[in-house]
Amino acid sequence: MKTKQLRNRIVIYFVSIVVLLSLLFSSVTLIFSFVVEDNFFYQILNGQKRLVKEQINQAQPPRPNVSFIKYYEDRSTLPLPIKIALEAEPRRKEFSDDSGKHFHIAFVDESNLHQHILLADVSDQLVVNKLMGTIFGFSSALLLFGIALALLLAFGTIKLVKKQLQPLDDLMDIVDNSPVTQLPTNFASRFKSNEIGRFAKVLQLALTRINSFINREQQFTRDVSHELRTPLTINQGALTLLAKTQLTPEQQKFVVRIDDANKQMQRTIEALLALAREKGTEIKKNNLKALIETCVLDNLEVLSGVDLCIEIESNVYIEMGEDEFKLILQNLLYNAVEHGKCNQIKLSFHDGSLSIIDNGKGFPSGLAISEAFETGVRGSSSNGCGIGLSLVKRLCEKYGVKVKIEQMENGVAVELCFQYQ
Repeated sequence: MKTKQLRNRIVIYFVSIVVLLSLLFSSVTLIFSFVVEDNFFYQILNGQKRLVKEQINQAQPPRPNVSFIKYYEDRSTLPLPIKIALEAEPRRKEFSDDSGKHFHIAFVDESNLHQHILLADVSDQLVVNKLMGTIFGFSSALLLFGIALALLLAFGTIKLVKKQLQPLDDLMDIVDNSPVTQLPTNFASRFKSNEIGRFAKVLQLALTRINSFINREQQFTRDVSHELRTPLTINQGALTLLAKTQLTPEQQKFVVRIDDANKQMQRTIEALLALAREKGTEIKKNNLKALIETCVLDNLEVLSGVDLCIEIESNVYIEMGEDEFKLILQNLLYNAVEHGKCNQIKLSFHDGSLSIIDNGKGFPSGLAISEAFETGVRGSSSNGCGIGLSLVKRLCEKYGVKVKIEQMENGVAVELCFQYQ
């Protein structure tokens, strides 16, 4: 994805600010007009309050000298709508009746809200209402000006942002169009010495280091695949020949131990190489039952004497590499037989999950199930290196398969959940 999303966000941000400011100023203009008008009436009422108070103190009849303000001796003499409103809200200062008239009220003595009341009928004095059309027109003009300014700003911002972010577009094109097998290098020099140029240099350095790391890992994988497999094959052949010679019982035990270690090393190398291989973008669907049967045939020696029950339909397919699945199943079967000492294993598939249940002795005491998938964790009597279940978990994660393990009353149950089913 190019920088269009970032560009659009910048434009929307600036345009929104201008429009919001225009709306804010329009609203403030209208509110300010009402506030000024109300303060004007309150100033007049305060002046009349002082006048009436002087008249009362001098025993003169209270007479306001403003035509739209009337004096009421007590609340009972007020117009009925005002009196009813004051009963509900004694300190209310503004009123409107059903006829559309608008009133402001003031109490000569704020400590006595029942006597000496000034009522101003400001219905004919509301300048803001009369000028509402003018004010609204002014606010609308201000808003339209803001929108026009926002559009102009948007146009200018698009041009500016496009020019400023073009190097970032170019940088993203370089990364997007480069094949995974060959990361881009030597591209930073084409960018100016600014923030994007500095980013390009840092990115080039990082990609160069990654490229070097990938090359080293690929070479290491090739070396391991060849240099370790060859001596293991020779070693296995020599052990086979040695086993056919005349050996004492003690020597035969040593041969068996060497053979077991040789096979364990072979399984470990295969699993590590499977983890090192990159997962293809398109994974071939494999028949689950056929994979299991092939794996069983490859491990007949380990499974000798074990009652194996496979309850899987022939039309079940999984999206996982063939070698990787065989390594997973091989490790689980080996653990059940060698460590669990089971004589029965049941494999079944339901609701997208493969279950592998044995009737062995289960996990060794002192070994928590939550630690089973950690590298190096093994039972006290195990001769392994404690990476079998860890490899199983990592191979499953490589293909998005969830793996669960549970200690049962008699044995262990392992479940492989294929999420895409």
